[in-house]
Amino acid sequence: MKTKKGEETYSNILQAAEQLFAEKSVSKVTIKDIVQRTGIAKGTFYLYFESKEALVWEFVDEKFAYADRWMKEIVRKGYSDDEICEIIDYIVLFVKKHLAILKIMHNVKFHGFLGMKRLEDKYMKKWITPFSLWLERGRLEGTLSIHDSQFMANYLIVTLHELFDRVIMDQFPFSIEEVGDELKVLVLKLLK
Repeated sequence: MKTKKGEETYSNILQAAEQLFAEKSVSKVTIKDIVQRTGIAKGTFYLYFESKEALVWEFVDEKFAYADRWMKEIVRKGYSDDEICEIIDYIVLFVKKHLAILKIMHNVKFHGFLGMKRLEDKYMKKWITPFSLWLERGRLEGTLSIHDSQFMANYLIVTLHELFDRVIMDQFPFSIEEVGDELKVLVLKLLK
């Protein structure tokens, strides 16, 4: 169990890492940079993280923890147009609220450091399961007009990710809100 000071140190290390990741590529950030920014000894860093890679994974886990909990709760959502639009609204709000962090995480060098396949295995696949369960319940109830809930969950998660990825990295001439509005129309057509 961490003490209050231990929690503070842990948080300070993650904050310093976040600042440095925003300033330069994750592969160029060193443990020396992090401990200098944090004002701790190198040995103290290793009390919390066994390596820079472990720190980066913890950083991603911490930043996505709220989204992970929300995705698990999606199975309780209903299927009215308003409820489906609420799901898209939540995603839009999440992207807007965490835009700076998402820009760091969607940088190709960040993906390269952790490995795209490892990131997909850890996050994308984890989010597909609750989404698939939600879709399957709607399919079985006859509320959703889909044939394969697993396929549709994969399709929707990948589509949402790719679209917002383009907006986050400024590769799309549309705002986050515009993408969200168009997604509502698309998702409702796909599911109903």
